Amino acid sequence: MNRLEQLVKSERLNGKRIIITGCGYKPLSKVFTDIVTKEPSHDSIKIDDKEMKLNIGSAIAGVLARNGAIVHMVSTSPDKLQNIKNNFSKIIESNLIEYSALDLLNEKKVKNFVDKLPKDKPLYWVQSVGLGAGSYKLKDDNPYLPLEKIDLDLIEAETLNVIKSTHIMMKNLLPIFRKQKETRIAIITSMSAIRGYSFGGTHTTAKGAIDRYANSSMLALYKDNIFVTTIRPGGVDTGMYDNQKVQEAINVVSDEYNGQYRKHQTYAPPTTVGEAINYAFTTPSHIPSINLVAKGQFPNEGS
Repeated sequence: MNRLEQLVKSERLNGKRIIITGCGYKPLSKVFTDIVTKEPSHDSIKIDDKEMKLNIGSAIAGVLARNGAIVHMVSTSPDKLQNIKNNFSKIIESNLIEYSALDLLNEKKVKNFVDKLPKDKPLYWVQSVGLGAGSYKLKDDNPYLPLEKIDLDLIEAETLNVIKSTHIMMKNLLPIFRKQKETRIAIITSMSAIRGYSFGGTHTTAKGAIDRYANSSMLALYKDNIFVTTIRPGGVDTGMYDNQKVQEAINVVSDEYNGQYRKHQTYAPPTTVGEAINYAFTTPSHIPSINLVAKGQFPNEGS
C-alpha cells in the first residue's frame, strides 16, 4: 500500500477546486530510506509496470484530492497528466481529478485556460514550478554547481522562467480571487531560499527570488482575504537526487554544515509537502510560511 492510500481520507477540502502546477514524475533509479523507519521515502506510481517517483506537484494533488478537493493538475505533458489521473483514480474518485496541458510562459494560453475554468466552486491555487517551466535541460539533474560551471542560460531558466510563469498565472487568477469570500494560495519555494551553499549559486538565487515574490504577494493580498503561504521544502525524494552527480554535490553542501548527511542522505516524501498545504488550506488561521526538511537532513535556517 503506498503512502497516499495510507492517508486518512477526509472531506476537509470538499467543495474547493485547486489548481496545482508542475505535476509530473521521474523513473525510479535509487531508493532512499527514512532515517528512523527505514521505509522508502519516495511516493510512487507505476507506468507500464515501471515504478516512477511522483514529484511535489503530483503528490500534492493526490493528498488534496484525498481530502475532498477537486484538483486541477497542470503541466506541459498531457500523457504524464493522464497517467497520473489513471493511477490516482484507483484510490481517489475520478471526478476529483482534472488536468490541463499548459505552457505557463504563454500569456495567451494561460488567459484562455483561466477563462475556461469552471466557476462553480471556490478556487485555490498551488504553484509548484521549477526548471520545468521552460525548455532548459539540466545536465545530470544537478543545480548544485561550482560558480565557474554555471551556464548563463541556467540563470534565466531557474530564475526568470519561474517568476514569469508565477506572475502570469497570478495576474490572470486575481480577478477571480478578488471576487471570492476567501482564497488560499501556496507557493512552493525551497529551504535553499533561506540558506546558502558554495555550490549552486543560481539555485539559491532563484529560490530566494520566488520566495520574495511569494512574500510580497502575501503582503499585497491579505487585505482582500487572499491568503498566501510560502512552502519551503528541503530535499524531497522526487527522483532529482537519484543521479550520482547530485549526491556527490550534496555531500559537499553537507560538509558546509555538519557533514553528518554523508552517512545517510535522507529526503522527505513529496506527500509530506501536500500534508503541510492541506493544513495551511484548512486551518482557521493564516500561516505565512512553512519550512520542511526530512528527518536527519540538516535543518539549518540561514547560512
